[in-house]
Amino acid sequence: MSRYSPIPADEPASFSFWRLWPLWVAAVSFSICYVIWRSPENSFHPMCTYTVNARMTADVVVAGQTLTSTLVYQNSRSRQWLSTLNSAGCRATHGTAFTFRLADDRVLIVPSRICIAGERILAETGSVDVLTACTGKQALQDSGYLVDSATHPRRWYGVRGGTEYKLVRMTGVSTWDNPADDIATVAPNIMKSDFHYETQSWSTSPERTLSFKRRYAERRHKPDKAYEFTVENQRF
Repeated sequence: MSRYSPIPADEPASFSFWRLWPLWVAAVSFSICYVIWRSPENSFHPMCTYTVNARMTADVVVAGQTLTSTLVYQNSRSRQWLSTLNSAGCRATHGTAFTFRLADDRVLIVPSRICIAGERILAETGSVDVLTACTGKQALQDSGYLVDSATHPRRWYGVRGGTEYKLVRMTGVSTWDNPADDIATVAPNIMKSDFHYETQSWSTSPERTLSFKRRYAERRHKPDKAYEFTVENQRF
């Protein structure tokens, strides 16, 4: 062996490092992609953000029945740099309402929300009892909507918590899931409906609670792009 030959023991170590670095890069890239893929929507969105992402369960007593609904709620909103231009942007399309189907096919819709104090507790502890953390109207979730039929909705009107229905439990636990709800299984035709609000304003109608973007997706592929059901604001 020549005295100028490299030391054999040095070659394998150097060779192994340069051969394996692409695998390390691939592993790190995969990990980053996996975290992004598994994160709730709006986690890495350049224009949208949130502070609460929680699996919520609510129990109500209505017409002598105790009913339960579960959803994943996210208080999504525009990021601060965009909020002055588009403060109403980035609204969630799912998890915006609890849906309860009564034995006679009527549907009770109760908007989902958590008061600021409840959101703070949820962020600090990972869970919250809304009826304990919130007070007054915020705790009662006092406004809802009653629809005459889940199968063929034709009429709706606003109802008050504590009178026409009673919220007896509402809890939330932090989750890593995307916003979701059970409307598609409980009352799918609700999402195919256009809610008129002749005697009430838009802000106190189901139109505000049930995402237009989501309901429009139900009809945009139809030839006439019409809603399947028109639901009038009338008591029944």
